[in-house]
Amino acid sequence: MAFAYSKEIFRAARLLVGWKQSQLAAAAKISRQTLMRIEDGENVTVDTVNKVIAALEKRGVEFIEATENRGAGVRFIDPLGKVTPHESDQSDSRER
Repeated sequence: MAFAYSKEIFRAARLLVGWKQSQLAAAAKISRQTLMRIEDGENVTVDTVNKVIAALEKRGVEFIEATENRGAGVRFIDPLGKVTPHESDQSDSRER
């Protein structure tokens, strides 16, 4: 599963949570240089990719696998189940 994602997916996931490369590398317990290799599309071990995925998922990123009709992607889900600010803005406007 992990190696089915493109380099753009990992970069998009990192930016989705607002992390710099150094922050994601630290959370995944890998070097920044290794993360750069992933984002540049170079080969790394499956274990390394799984560490990055786990760090991003813990932060609230959901990886979406490609289907016959759509490519792979990422989206943000709140790992604690809290309403995001955007969602609370919508509910406030409906109450008014």
